[in-house]
Amino acid sequence: MKKLIYSFLALFALASCSYESNVPGPQGPVGPPGPGLSYRIIDATAFEQDWLPFNQPGDADFQYYVEFDAPELDQFTYNNGVVIGYQLVDNITYTLPNTVNFNGYTREYSMYYGLGFVGFVIKETDLQTEAPFGTNFFKVYIINANAKKGIAEDMSQSDLELYLRELEATGQAREITLSKK
Repeated sequence: MKKLIYSFLALFALASCSYESNVPGPQGPVGPPGPGLSYRIIDATAFEQDWLPFNQPGDADFQYYVEFDAPELDQFTYNNGVVIGYQLVDNITYTLPNTVNFNGYTREYSMYYGLGFVGFVIKETDLQTEAPFGTNFFKVYIINANAKKGIAEDMSQSDLELYLRELEATGQAREITLSKK
């Protein structure tokens, strides 16, 4: 009787390992998205009263800055992503840093970022920087590591911008409006 039970169990075990049970089934549902989107656009608007002085006029590092909360700049994006800033002036987009020459001096707009924030700086070579008048508009493009795979190390600025437009055209972009920090 024991032999019959063991034989039956062995036959059942062997049948359960048949070829048909090893054939893959249909594709399952798509899983949850990975960390962050492949590509994000952040819009930042700096009003005249938002700019804060850093040091004193005449100091070599005197400048004005403004910072915004940017929770999209998380640790994963900070470690693995690409962050590019642009300044928008009169329907023209300038890549940051943007250097503008005036009568005998130069004004430069630049960008910096860290975990959870992005900042913009204005500095003039005459060390007498004044806060910009009116409203200033900036865009920050965040490309995480998944999208970064398509970017060559030596990609030109024009090729990078074309690549970003292609991502936007395929719906892999999301616009975010920042609030002042």
